[in-house]
Amino acid sequence: MEAIVIGGLHHNTLGVVRSLGEDGEMQINIKVLLIGQIDRDKNIISESRYINKQNIYYLERATDIPEWLVNNGTRNEKQSVVICCTDGSAEQVISNYDKLKNCYSLPSVNFDITKLMSKITQDVIASECGFLVPKWEVVKKGEATNWNIFPCITKPEKSVQGKGKGDIHIATSREELNAYLKKIKAENVQIQEYLEKDFEYQLIGCSLNDGKTLIIPGYTKIIRQPPNTNTGYLVLSPIENLNYNSDVVERFLSMIGYNGLFSLEFIRDKKGRDYFLEINLRNDGNAYCVQTAGVNLPSIWCKYAVLGEVPNFKESISKPLFFMPDFFDMKSGIKSEGLFRWGYQFVTAKSHSLFNLKDMGPFIYEFKQRIRTYMRKIIRGYKND
Repeated sequence: MEAIVIGGLHHNTLGVVRSLGEDGEMQINIKVLLIGQIDRDKNIISESRYINKQNIYYLERATDIPEWLVNNGTRNEKQSVVICCTDGSAEQVISNYDKLKNCYSLPSVNFDITKLMSKITQDVIASECGFLVPKWEVVKKGEATNWNIFPCITKPEKSVQGKGKGDIHIATSREELNAYLKKIKAENVQIQEYLEKDFEYQLIGCSLNDGKTLIIPGYTKIIRQPPNTNTGYLVLSPIENLNYNSDVVERFLSMIGYNGLFSLEFIRDKKGRDYFLEINLRNDGNAYCVQTAGVNLPSIWCKYAVLGEVPNFKESISKPLFFMPDFFDMKSGIKSEGLFRWGYQFVTAKSHSLFNLKDMGPFIYEFKQRIRTYMRKIIRGYKND
């Protein structure tokens, strides 16, 4: 069996590589296709013990993914399984399903994927299925608006547009909102009411049989969230600890007929009501913590995709587990908790984005790079003096 992991130079991609490398039941030949402007000589992915550097390939644009897969595919009864780690790669792979299906086992939906990648379409479907959805409207790039619910949050209509998370802003007045709209790069912007949340959580799982079989062994709750991302210090807890409407989740995945890895994001407000935020039709950046807890979702997806049947799996993790995104969390963590408290959280976290005693190469490489960057800043400052 072969797995082709497609993503950016990010711990999301690394987490899938590690999950597949740690599978103790099946030998999986791992190939990685990295997208973007990347140093090919050394990077955190190539430093992992689970990947042969000769099995790492590079493309500058996500739009080149289908052609690369066509040129590198073989008709071998679909023993090559594709795992996507970015929105752009997921859209390119799923939208070219018919072109690629004879050579690969692929994630798929029974829906127009181009429309489904839009947060607007997701909100409409979610509402039809029974989810609560925050109030919203869509405006064109640079347009002023008469929106009158504050605070509010701006998002690109599609995550792959504009500056992505860099286009996310929270506005407290119409003047502030219109000022943000002039700066945003995305062509279409979703304005959404900003909810007073009790907490934010994710369901991380795998959807099989066109959404009829769902594997959701746990949920993550963010403890400390950096700006514009959900990759923060968090706790993964057994799914039975969460009181949520599983029937609506099942209805949603079944309606879109999705096969593949996913995460669903929600906000629970101060009154205990859950609001749908979005679905990610790919492996989630925080998903490696689920493997650390004992449920290997990428491996389950590979086995199902090749064998055509649902493998045995644990329905829930056994106990809570803390996940630390290492360098992503360091600045905000030390600022809010203090150095010693943050150090304690780092040491006691059972899962990390980079630090891994079985695979230390990526962490050591990133640590050295940050030390070099810090030293260069000191030297430049000394010369300027």
